[in-house]
Amino acid sequence: MMSPQSVATTRELVVLDFETTGLMPAFDRTIEVAATLLVDHQPMETFHQLMHPGMMLPSFITSLTGITDAMLCGQPRPEQVMSRLQQFVRGLPIVAHNAAFDRGFLHAELARAGLRQESEFLCTMRLARRLVPGLQSYRLDALVDALRVRAPDARQFHRSVADVDHTVAIWKSLHARFTEHTGLATPPVSLLCTLMRKPKKQVSNYLSALRAGRTTARSRPKTRVGPKT
Repeated sequence: MMSPQSVATTRELVVLDFETTGLMPAFDRTIEVAATLLVDHQPMETFHQLMHPGMMLPSFITSLTGITDAMLCGQPRPEQVMSRLQQFVRGLPIVAHNAAFDRGFLHAELARAGLRQESEFLCTMRLARRLVPGLQSYRLDALVDALRVRAPDARQFHRSVADVDHTVAIWKSLHARFTEHTGLATPPVSLLCTLMRKPKKQVSNYLSALRAGRTTARSRPKTRVGPKT
């Protein structure tokens, strides 16, 4: 795990996706998680686990994901999986599509397990809105089609493994665009976090400033995930 004072870069990060029983982390539970460790943009390790949420699945979740109650029978509870997921992530930066959703559920499930983890989050949806402006939709499936980066082995959406594979492909495309604009091949994660927060009208000037070397990364505390001790 990186020290708190180190500056995280995009050289090593984890792409993460959850499937859940609903949209509210405080009340709903995770039913599937997948994660892929990327080193220099290449997949090195993967993590996958189905989880039993302690309730019957809503019918619309089964329709959306294809996950059934029978598939979850005998699977561990989410709080039993979180320690292994924490060890897999190791405090590295996390990439997710619509990252607020996955961050919320990760935070909630870690809290239920009495754990915490420090990671910065990068959102491919927010980055795409700034690096690929003008698209009609920035949903995962729409962005895959717009960027022509459909993962060859991912046959469906709304399953964690497939969605992680698609997000990896989108991340590579967006990172290449960022590098093309700025000349930064392995940028600090904090620069991309700043880009995500930039109003769209300021994006061009920000990217130009990065290319000119007028903006530098600063070490900052990582986003704290989970309860404080």
